[in-house]
Amino acid sequence: MNIITHWCPGNILDPNAKPNPFCLIILDQPLTHVKLFERLWDRATFKFAADGGANRLYDAFKDTPTLLEKYVPDEIAGDMDSLRDDTKDYYESKGVPVTKVSEQMTTDLMKCVIILDDKEMSKTHPKLDIVAFPALGGRFDHTIANINILYELKDQIERRVILVSDQNLTILLDKGQHHIHCLKNVEGPHCGIMPIGAPATMTTKGLKWNLENHKCFFGGMVSTCNVFDSDLIQVETDSPVVWTTEIMDLE
Repeated sequence: MNIITHWCPGNILDPNAKPNPFCLIILDQPLTHVKLFERLWDRATFKFAADGGANRLYDAFKDTPTLLEKYVPDEIAGDMDSLRDDTKDYYESKGVPVTKVSEQMTTDLMKCVIILDDKEMSKTHPKLDIVAFPALGGRFDHTIANINILYELKDQIERRVILVSDQNLTILLDKGQHHIHCLKNVEGPHCGIMPIGAPATMTTKGLKWNLENHKCFFGGMVSTCNVFDSDLIQVETDSPVVWTTEIMDLE
């Protein structure tokens, strides 16, 4: 029997939906979409600031003391090559632990995930999905590193990973069959499905321009600038592919 993996990434943004419990990881990019940030923050079970992400959090609200007091992360983690002294001093004064991980073979985002794994193994936390924000845009090498995290964590089937930018929700669909339940009040209609790193042969249903056993690869055809034609998008792929949708204006 074929196993179908069901997805509904828009749940993290829909105020009427109940998402899986998730850990929000704030990354080192400017927090310009405050309404989106606030919605993610208010729904998160645990909040990390990944190294310089703490600077971004502090800078976004330092001129509004009530908001600065409100948006205090549960932990700051990373190699601490970006964390400023004023940021560190402020959050430590609020009781926030600052965890330095010196090794340089993982990104600050992955360092946070590894620390979260340790907390979950010690049963101090339930298994949480991962939401990273702002995860796309800014430095291109950082964007690629964050997309690579999707591939690194794809075998953790009990944990979903969602990359969020000001404009997009992005996930990884592993080899197999997937049903993506789209919430048109918070996402779409534009979307894309792309293999990164290796070709993928895909069949889709529910898109304006569907694929039928079509081989997609960089240097050939990739399905960008597509559009929802249904609330349910069906994808079958023989290799991992990245699925991305645009975020609508939030009320």
